[in-house]
Amino acid sequence: MLNRILFIKKRKIFSYIFAALVLSLCLITTGVNFAQTQEETEKMKSIQIINPHPPFSLRLWLDKERGYIYSPGERIRIFFQVSRDSYVKIYNYDTEGRVKIIFPNRYTPDNFVRAGETKAIEGVIDPHTRPGVEYVQGFATTRPMFLDDREKELISKEIMPEISKDFKNFTITLKGIIVSMPPTAWTSSNLLSYTVRPITPPPTYYGRIIVTSQPQGAKVYLDNVYKGLTPLNLDRVTAGQHHIKLERAGYQDWSDYVSVSPSRTTTVSADLVPLPVYGSISVYCNQGNAKIYLDGNYQRRTYANQSVEIKNVKSGYHELMITKDGYQDWVNTILVVANQTRTVSAYLVPEIKYGSLAIYCNVTGAKIFINGTYKAASSSSQPKILEEIKEGEYEITLVKDGYRTWVEDVWVYAGETTSIYVGMNKIEY
Repeated sequence: MLNRILFIKKRKIFSYIFAALVLSLCLITTGVNFAQTQEETEKMKSIQIINPHPPFSLRLWLDKERGYIYSPGERIRIFFQVSRDSYVKIYNYDTEGRVKIIFPNRYTPDNFVRAGETKAIEGVIDPHTRPGVEYVQGFATTRPMFLDDREKELISKEIMPEISKDFKNFTITLKGIIVSMPPTAWTSSNLLSYTVRPITPPPTYYGRIIVTSQPQGAKVYLDNVYKGLTPLNLDRVTAGQHHIKLERAGYQDWSDYVSVSPSRTTTVSADLVPLPVYGSISVYCNQGNAKIYLDGNYQRRTYANQSVEIKNVKSGYHELMITKDGYQDWVNTILVVANQTRTVSAYLVPEIKYGSLAIYCNVTGAKIFINGTYKAASSSSQPKILEEIKEGEYEITLVKDGYRTWVEDVWVYAGETTSIYVGMNKIEY
């Protein structure tokens, strides 16, 4: 009986000890979760900048109706709308406390938004993001928001550039700028939050491939088998080398070989190159049998008063030249637009090949010779004009009895009058 009582007492003691251990573990876990919740609460409070009496609204929402849980490498879309025409800036606060500007961005550099217009920001959760909670908050003002040269440069080069490594200091600076505005000139959005969950390690003999592309929406083929559209997570990919191919309408196909290691994630990023697009040029010329050159390359000949077409010309600017013997070259720079025909009219002007001479002489009656051929006699009162002389170099000679012969080489230019001043000297006997 005594042994039984002792056994019951021992069993009760062990039960109490076990219950105490379970209670301690629960308290510890609750304390950790409370600390984490408390830390996130403090972070939310420090990020938020609120106008107590906002004159209008800026609303943010996600592409997921509920749950707000994303995996690294997963596509995310953030929507926003303002109730008044205003200038909008939206920031992302990641799990490591860094701040990124996500609107305006490289694809939408203008941050002016019309009232009631729904805008979308598309992106991909960084494959290397640490698990945790990320926040998004935006601001709208009735006057252009301040964008310094550094932010403008970052936006032009990166999709979602990092502008601060410490959200606390950034918020203090931002608050100083925003709060200095009249309360009727600005508003802040709701504080949007979502959770980035940790990547579950793939099985021992499998790896993962995260495929992204710019632009998004490209078809992904793994070893010639269609898998989906970018951005895309390919789980349970056998270790080894695989062939990745991306296809998107209007862009050149992209392909490469990737090596997958067990229990590791391989990231594939592709910048797709647009396919060249073509238009055509319709050339009208007032002269037939003239040669047409496009960017220095001969194309074909013209017909008199009839258009000819040059097909399969890449869109963009091109130099068009039309030449014909006896006529001045016609040259122009034209813009060819994809799937359109550019009409060009070229009028060739006869080439000027002749010039003239104006000979001023101090004596009258001197004989003028060009290359030994007599042309006219000089006059001391006015120049002697000799016309229709082909462009080139000539020997001009003036001769008169009692005067020394005058000789000089002269170049005659087409379309110009070349003046010569001759001073003839008497012969002293």
